[in-house]
Amino acid sequence: MKILVLEDECDKFEKIRAHVTDIIPDAIIQRELNWMDYALAVANDKFDLILLDLIVPRSARDGTVEDHHASLVETTRDYRSKSFKTPAIVLTRHSLDDGDFVHDLNLVDINVIQYNDHGRWRDALKIKLLAAQPTKKYDVVILCALEKEIEAFEGLTDSWGALKSISGLVCREVQIGDCKAVIVRAQRMGLVSSAVTAAFALDRFEPRLICMSGICGGVAGEARIYDLLVTQSCHQHDAGKWSATGFKSEHYDVQLEVEVYNKLLEVASDQTVVKWLNAGLDAARSEVPEGVDRISCDIKTDAITSSGSAVLAENGQTSSLAVGQRKLSGFDMEVYSIYEAARHARVRTAFFAAKTVVDDGGANKGDSFHRIGCLLSAKFLVAAIRAGTADLWLPKV
Repeated sequence: MKILVLEDECDKFEKIRAHVTDIIPDAIIQRELNWMDYALAVANDKFDLILLDLIVPRSARDGTVEDHHASLVETTRDYRSKSFKTPAIVLTRHSLDDGDFVHDLNLVDINVIQYNDHGRWRDALKIKLLAAQPTKKYDVVILCALEKEIEAFEGLTDSWGALKSISGLVCREVQIGDCKAVIVRAQRMGLVSSAVTAAFALDRFEPRLICMSGICGGVAGEARIYDLLVTQSCHQHDAGKWSATGFKSEHYDVQLEVEVYNKLLEVASDQTVVKWLNAGLDAARSEVPEGVDRISCDIKTDAITSSGSAVLAENGQTSSLAVGQRKLSGFDMEVYSIYEAARHARVRTAFFAAKTVVDDGGANKGDSFHRIGCLLSAKFLVAAIRAGTADLWLPKV
């Protein structure tokens, strides 16, 4: 949040600055000491909030202290100014009983607050500060359905923010290369929760890329434990109609954009990335699947997967999903809704999902493979973001 403060008294400014940073810790505060510099600042820069005193010097060269209320509206609300729409607050020690002065300022979103040593101005300013906060924007949104999927990113990103609520979503701010990113956790697993979360994140954060990380189930014969499925095409397996003869599915699918698919293929073909994915996993014996000597990750960039809100626990059920599908690699509970939400977003957004198989529907199933599965998926997402997946197109405005 960028705030302009016009105040020549150092003691008063320090009290204002301390209160502002207490409410908005990361606020950027620009201070001006005279009316001329204030006029130049509002004309040439865009601020989120303006705080000013009216009894200040004319300019840096002319220290004559004057009351500038007569030119306040003309200077602050000049339509050629970059901050002409910015809400403003006059914090003054002087009497407010000046005819229609306060009323006229309220009409142009300039509020007047009596400044005194009693501190009542603090509550009024807090309300305005919270209301004036700009909507946060991010280059990348990473969506996860489980906390363990989020925790896998720790140590992989350039910065790691605290878990907090942003615009009503449970988030963790991170930096990945040049991308300002946010990891968003859905309230629960499933298509509905992830669709709602993805739609809110797309609308509120307007990212250039939304992607999903995590773990999934694999189809026997098509995917092994720790295979990384980059979903090229996804459909919903529980959409359809129940009748006396059983369940008849309706086939809906969403595919990756060609530009995104080509970039992911490039990342998956990079041997440096492949070596990094398999390095430093530190697997315990219980994390190594039966029948193999060591862990390896095969990246499948052409994976066809299926999503549904019901968990598929039996191998026979996963086999039935493959009817009508030449090669179904895996299944999960969220990817389809992420792709659909991105496809319908009002701002064009790149999207993809990469999930690691941790359940093959047979002997290899359970929670033993979750840690490494989450880590492999998180590593691939970070590599793809660093490679410029978010830069494939700019959002339409």
